[in-house]
Amino acid sequence: MNKQVILLIFIFSFSTMFSQDRNGNFGVKGGVNYGKYTPNQNSSEFSYQLGFYVGGLYKTEITSKLKFQPELLFALQGSNIKAKDNPLTDINGNPLPNTSTFDFEYEIYELTISIPLPIKLYFSENFYMESGPQFGIIVDRNITSSQFLLDGNDNSFIREGNDNFDFGVCLGTGYDVSESLSLNIRAFTGLIKRDNIKSFVFNFGLEYNL
Repeated sequence: MNKQVILLIFIFSFSTMFSQDRNGNFGVKGGVNYGKYTPNQNSSEFSYQLGFYVGGLYKTEITSKLKFQPELLFALQGSNIKAKDNPLTDINGNPLPNTSTFDFEYEIYELTISIPLPIKLYFSENFYMESGPQFGIIVDRNITSSQFLLDGNDNSFIREGNDNFDFGVCLGTGYDVSESLSLNIRAFTGLIKRDNIKSFVFNFGLEYNL
């Protein structure tokens, strides 16, 4: 994982070094996110959960209408999960006779280092749309639930996750309230499968140019 983190830092550093050849400025951003895994599966159903993100950015001008904005963000995101039709089992994982199945609901929170590399296209002095690639490294993962399992019951249906690298595309829009403050809405969709699922996240937040 250390190599992946170094790779992301290198990508962000290269982007900002490239940007410094032009007029640009640093800034900070933060907000809430609303994400889940996709697609739903026979044994699992995913739904949205709230999280947050915070980090820094460097915005530089390519032309009067185009701006490049590499970002380094720390995000807490994930998904609500309902594991359906799970059997009651003994300590060896064998289903108990004459028992019904049950659903188990839990949440996965992933602490993620994200590097979006969007290009902003301005349609007016204040309104823009943006899109670009986004890289991510999951540095920590936490599972919580309001339910509990009986001692010895098989818990293999709980997704603990092993793949810590994510990559996809971000697409968003925003409005510059002033020279310093901007409102931003962005969606990220994962392009690679992690344990047979992909990430989908909405970001709602503010950007402040220093």
